[in-house]
Amino acid sequence: MKVGDLGTKIAFCSLGCSKNLVDTEVMIGLLRDAGMEIVSDVHRADVVVVNTCSFIADAAQESVDAILDYADLRAEGKLRALLVAGCLPQRYGVELMKEIPEVDGIIGTGQFDRCAEAIAEALDGRRPVFLENPGYLPPERAPRVVTTPAHYAYLKVGEGCVNRCAYCIIPSLRGPVRSRPVEAVVGEAEELARGGMREAIVIAQDTTMYGADLYEAPSLAKLLRELTGVEGLEWIRIMYAYPSRIDTELVEVIASAPKIVKYLDLPMQHGSDRLLRAMNRHASRDQMIQVVEELRKQIPGIVIRTSLIVGFPGETDDDFDELLDFIRIVKPERAGVFKFSREEGTPAYDMPDQVPEEVAAMRWKMTMEVLREISRKYGQSRVGSLVRAIVDGPSDESELVVEARSFAEAPDVDGKIYIGDATLRPGQFVDVRIDDASDYDLAGSLE
Repeated sequence: MKVGDLGTKIAFCSLGCSKNLVDTEVMIGLLRDAGMEIVSDVHRADVVVVNTCSFIADAAQESVDAILDYADLRAEGKLRALLVAGCLPQRYGVELMKEIPEVDGIIGTGQFDRCAEAIAEALDGRRPVFLENPGYLPPERAPRVVTTPAHYAYLKVGEGCVNRCAYCIIPSLRGPVRSRPVEAVVGEAEELARGGMREAIVIAQDTTMYGADLYEAPSLAKLLRELTGVEGLEWIRIMYAYPSRIDTELVEVIASAPKIVKYLDLPMQHGSDRLLRAMNRHASRDQMIQVVEELRKQIPGIVIRTSLIVGFPGETDDDFDELLDFIRIVKPERAGVFKFSREEGTPAYDMPDQVPEEVAAMRWKMTMEVLREISRKYGQSRVGSLVRAIVDGPSDESELVVEARSFAEAPDVDGKIYIGDATLRPGQFVDVRIDDASDYDLAGSLE
């Protein structure tokens, strides 16, 4: 088969984070340009590509389970080829094909641009293994088919990470920091805005390291200023910011630019200095508290989202109490909590004093309870207020209700605003009066 043969139907299964999703969207664009047809129904597909995650054990297991489901179809002759892409093959290499022989080819994180070639080789029976340098950075004007609702899209500004957190395998899977030029990011944003994007969600492994490799210093503030000039773009949301790299210039840009929503994703991981040092995090407890205080001072009403880890090796009851105290001081309106996942190849894997699973589970539950109360109180404080919201679409709860979000809610990871008006269209901005609040979601009505 030639790469450009028409009629070959490709289905994708994209797992993991939003950064993975962008990789999938680029592969879809490349395959479409190569003359292949992308289908959503796997039963119509000739080939399935599973784009995987292996950041933590649960994510890796989800990826393996998905591969096994498609492997059954391959074994039954219902697929002509099954390919696995992304972090899982980058981590385990050809062992993956040995363990699951139905897999016809693998594509590492640095070889997404060879997806059409890999499919062609797999269909020819050659079992391609594309595992060179990790971390693919799309060139300017790379084809991409956005799979989110048209009104929002993830804007991936760079690839790779240099932070080397003790628990994290990502640097070995994605390589060092490489940034896309400002012109390339802005050009993509302009093209997406012409296609209907109203909210751009800025992502990378560490957005605050953006541009350090290109411009001699981190340059996220510079990029954000340029993005605010994109016609048709109304909201810019920043995710994955590193606490110790929040500087005065960045705060000023967020505070002064109306298009930049007053929301910042700021993974902090823990509240014990002893644990933060063990994790190889580069911000202390007091520094993170000061960063949040300064953000709240300079940007009144800003919503802080964070990520936290419980059960890290050596975490004592005193360390955990420090974490809970830290949370009560910082009061993040949005948060995700993870139980430590012991990942081979990371420094934390061999650390002594591994915390028993049942202890980590108990601490996770206690942490979530504290955060749930903070979220509930924040939601209640918004009852009666008027907010501008963007409609995401019909709710799964009822055909009479739509789901929407304000500046305070990022898609997929935060709660929703439910509005009882089924006539509202996805991508429509509306003024909503908040009528009620639950732990994480809100209910509102049109003003």
